[in-house]
Amino acid sequence: MKLPEFSVKRKVTASMLAMILVVLGLIAFSRLGLDFFPDLEFPTVSVITTYPGASSEDIENVLTRPLEQIIGSVNRVKKVTSQSSEGVSAIAIEFEWGTSLDFAAQDVRDRIGLYEQFLPAEANKPLVLKFSLSQFPVIFYGITADIPALDLKRIIEEDVAPRLERIDGVASAQVFAMDEREILVDVDRAALESRGLTLDQVYMALRMENLNLPAGSLVVRHSDFLVRTLGEFTSLDDIRRTVVGATTRGEPIYVGDIAEVKDTLRDTRYVARIQRENGVYLIVNKRSGANPQITGSAVKKELAAIHGALPGNPVFHVAMDMSEMVEMVTSNTVRNALVGGLMAITLIFLFLRNWRPTLIIGLAIPLSIITTFIALYAAGYTLNLLTLGGLALGVGMLVDNAIVVIENIYRHIEDGKGADEASAAGAGEVGMAITASTATTIAVFLPMIFATGITGKLTQALGLSVTMSLISSLFVALTIVPLFSSLLFRSPGSVAGIVRVPEQRQFAGVRAVYRRWLEAVLKRRGRVLGAVVLLLFVSFGIIPFLGTEFMPAQDQDMILFKVKMPIGTAIQETDRVVAMVENIMAQQPEITMISAQV
Repeated sequence: MKLPEFSVKRKVTASMLAMILVVLGLIAFSRLGLDFFPDLEFPTVSVITTYPGASSEDIENVLTRPLEQIIGSVNRVKKVTSQSSEGVSAIAIEFEWGTSLDFAAQDVRDRIGLYEQFLPAEANKPLVLKFSLSQFPVIFYGITADIPALDLKRIIEEDVAPRLERIDGVASAQVFAMDEREILVDVDRAALESRGLTLDQVYMALRMENLNLPAGSLVVRHSDFLVRTLGEFTSLDDIRRTVVGATTRGEPIYVGDIAEVKDTLRDTRYVARIQRENGVYLIVNKRSGANPQITGSAVKKELAAIHGALPGNPVFHVAMDMSEMVEMVTSNTVRNALVGGLMAITLIFLFLRNWRPTLIIGLAIPLSIITTFIALYAAGYTLNLLTLGGLALGVGMLVDNAIVVIENIYRHIEDGKGADEASAAGAGEVGMAITASTATTIAVFLPMIFATGITGKLTQALGLSVTMSLISSLFVALTIVPLFSSLLFRSPGSVAGIVRVPEQRQFAGVRAVYRRWLEAVLKRRGRVLGAVVLLLFVSFGIIPFLGTEFMPAQDQDMILFKVKMPIGTAIQETDRVVAMVENIMAQQPEITMISAQV
């Protein structure tokens, strides 16, 4: 028994199969993530090592070059690039495509761990990082307020970040500020030398006194107490009263005798401003697989709820909102797909002039798309620009099989057959033809699933969505279309709106014009064939003049300025020039937010 015949004779079974696919498709759709791009994990690992106070030349000699030699022996390394700057060594390691970054990063950590003891003791431990698009923050805020940035940072860390991290989908809320608290012990050189002390003695005294140490346990009767000694500094006076030595007469020498202790800000080599003011940065990251649009909306809703309770009248300036970008792209793609589907259904109605076949074909489109969601969920993909683009691309092809089946069913109904017989016979006759036609289209998109490298990462989801939508449309055309046809065309007047004589159709004039053109072409086969070949060669000749790029140009509502000063320019001078650029941009009414980093 053929599939169309089974659908017509076993209507309840076929209907239940269709409902099962719809339910599974809706469940898969509810669990599909939403993102801008597929989860691209570039085969790149970065090694960041900091060495405060070291010059770029020292960084190059004692950190960058030794680490490059260590890293170069890791398996499947394609290219190593590095950059040495004041206090920071940054090394980027590019691996061959197909390398597991988890294992690659672990290999790099293990190899560095073997030689870590030979690195300078003052340098911090090398940090190994993987690069993935999923690591991009959902929302990046710049915050300004009427209070100092240091106090604002404390408020955001204590009152805002914990509440955001409790939101479903939020992985972390990181707070940064250029102003960092520092307890400065300003040693008087003359006072130090007059007492016969050295800076090392002061340093060791402060280090040894500023400790909390465990002191074991104490059993008192039936109770067991955990004991520890509290020695960490809690105030500036604790530091001033720290003993660093003794005089020849045995009198103690305190830090307050040889130094001035100040509660101040750390001297930084970087400057950052939001709206030309010193502020705080808040970066909200999502969990892997979380919906950025839903997560971003929840973050904004939570900030709106707690904003009034925060002191200092803080203002949250949006520097980057990935949720808004994802919502804009996905909504535009879905809107284009809906418009394309409605236009296809409208044109079908204009040709057929009957609501029954239009309804059947209109149902075939959403059924095919819903069934495609099952494959996307099983393959672990998300709804992103490429998968939604593949569905939008496939919408125009989804109706082809259904139209062919409907037309052939009409032909059998016009010959006087009953609805059941016409539906089974009409779909069965063209079953092999539409299967072959669908297979040829699938043969174009299916190889994209097996592509490798970054091209494969970008095209696999597109190829899978188009392939599965076409397979779903074939299944719907061979099952659902004959099933509904047998139900909707039972009455004699159900096909009254279809003109039976081709010459009497509404588009008979267009048919006649096409016939004349076709006859003229067939009479001049040589000329037409020569013109086609010439046009083919011209097309090939234009290819070298076409530009190539990785991604199409995008019109983003953001402008990035880069100010470069001569080598050796003081940070204060660079900051002055950048401030001039900020003032110029602030005069433009179209600019809503300015962020500067020096």
